[in-house]
Amino acid sequence: MSLSPVLLERGPLNVRCAPSGADVVHLARLGLKMGRGSRAAVMNAITARLLMPTGGFTGQARLFVKGDLRLLGLLALMAHETAAKAIAFNLARVVRYTDTHVLLALVTAAREHTSALTATSDRLIDSWHEGGLDFLWKTKAHLGLPSSITSHWEPVPRFVSPETQHAVYPAYIPARDQTVVYAAQIGSSYQLGFKARVDAELGARSAGMLASMSRASRLMWQAYAFLAPGGRRYERALPVRMQLGRGFGVQTALGYLLAAAREEGRPLDLDRVLTDPALNGTEWVRSAKTRVAEALFLERLLAEVGDRRQAGAA
Repeated sequence: MSLSPVLLERGPLNVRCAPSGADVVHLARLGLKMGRGSRAAVMNAITARLLMPTGGFTGQARLFVKGDLRLLGLLALMAHETAAKAIAFNLARVVRYTDTHVLLALVTAAREHTSALTATSDRLIDSWHEGGLDFLWKTKAHLGLPSSITSHWEPVPRFVSPETQHAVYPAYIPARDQTVVYAAQIGSSYQLGFKARVDAELGARSAGMLASMSRASRLMWQAYAFLAPGGRRYERALPVRMQLGRGFGVQTALGYLLAAAREEGRPLDLDRVLTDPALNGTEWVRSAKTRVAEALFLERLLAEVGDRRQAGAA
């Protein structure tokens, strides 16, 4: 399979159109048939654009497992027609109710709670225990989802998370809502955690700055904002390497890039979230880049499916 940098930037498909069940199956089987070497070559071409090392990062943000893509398990799931039909149902809801890149929503759901992708029942699940959505009951009004979805949700009594030692406010939601909630949360976190901060910092200049971002950078900020929408205040007096860690959220990164622009006497460069090697030092950035790389890989497969369909119809 060829990989054009132009396609990565412009987008090889209409992400406002959800893939059908048949598309999901064909995408997955194409990816599985490529072979380990071809899969690695395509992924490494993508990661080079994202300033990731060949073979990707390690740890939680790993792209490869035992020499092959971590996506292999997801592709195997998607290759089954029954699972593909359920995944297509959930992705259709993503497109209907959100503006999130449909394949970024898919890989986010896969990494957060894989069973969410094939869930289509109205069985209530706990959004903390079965999905990692700690504050869903508090944030539901900001997700942009219609009441036809959120009116079926119920609050989970707040409790202290044993992981963070902070109070969490999950919700009981129908299992089928998980994927669309992940997509809505990506959009909400991007708007409230990132775009609103850019607007506050740049004022009238923000619209042009946001519009000038590369497509890959926009996906990166969306993935990053989902993972860490806040963050500590960036301290200009301290080296960035001393501030990296769990507190280095999307707003911290924006503060760092603003400080760098001022010190260098140039405009803010939002694309630098991809190209500044210092930012690879935080797990949030590594994880966000990994998710973007996986979304672009699946997107390229889906474009290939479309190209073959058109060729067959010609």
